[in-house]
Amino acid sequence: MMTPQDDASDSSQPADDPIFINARLEMPLGVEHEIGQLLPIVSGAHLKAELADRALADRLARRIRAIRRREDVSLGEGLIPVVLTDIWYLNDTDLLMQPAIVIGEPGVNAASAHWGARLPKAFVVDGSHQILLDPEGIDQVACLWGAGPSGTEAAADHFERHYLEAWLESVAAI
Repeated sequence: MMTPQDDASDSSQPADDPIFINARLEMPLGVEHEIGQLLPIVSGAHLKAELADRALADRLARRIRAIRRREDVSLGEGLIPVVLTDIWYLNDTDLLMQPAIVIGEPGVNAASAHWGARLPKAFVVDGSHQILLDPEGIDQVACLWGAGPSGTEAAADHFERHYLEAWLESVAAI
C-alpha cells in the first residue's frame, strides 16, 4: 500500500518511459492551442476499441509527430495530433470540421459509422479491412477499420505505409 509520502517521493523521480517523455516534449502540459490546429485521431469509447484501437491511434499520432519533425517535409506542419474518443469528436461541431483520422469498426466507433456512409472506399481487402477517404480531399477524413482488431491493425498499417504522407499533404494544401 502506498502512503502519501511514497507518492510524493515518486513524483520527483524522472519518468523512465521514453514514449511518454517524447509525447510530453511534443505536447507539454498547458500547451495553448486552437481547435483549428488539432488533428483528431478518433477511436471508439467502447471497451473493445479501448483495448484494441487506442494503441493504433497512439502509434499513428507518434508517426505524424515524427513526420512533422523531419526537415525535408512540411506535411502536417502546425497540426497537433490528438487522440480522442468518438463521443468527444461527434459532439463538438468544431472538431467535426477538422481533418481527422478515424480508427475502428462502426460497431465500436460511432465516428466510423458516421463517416462510413459518407466516404468512398479507397482500398479494400474483402473480408479483412478497408480504408475510406475522399480522394478529392473535400472531406478531409480518413476512416480505417477491419474485421476485428487484426483487420483494423492491417488497415492502419496499410494507411501509414501507402496513404498517410499524401493525406497529410492534401490536408496541408487547404
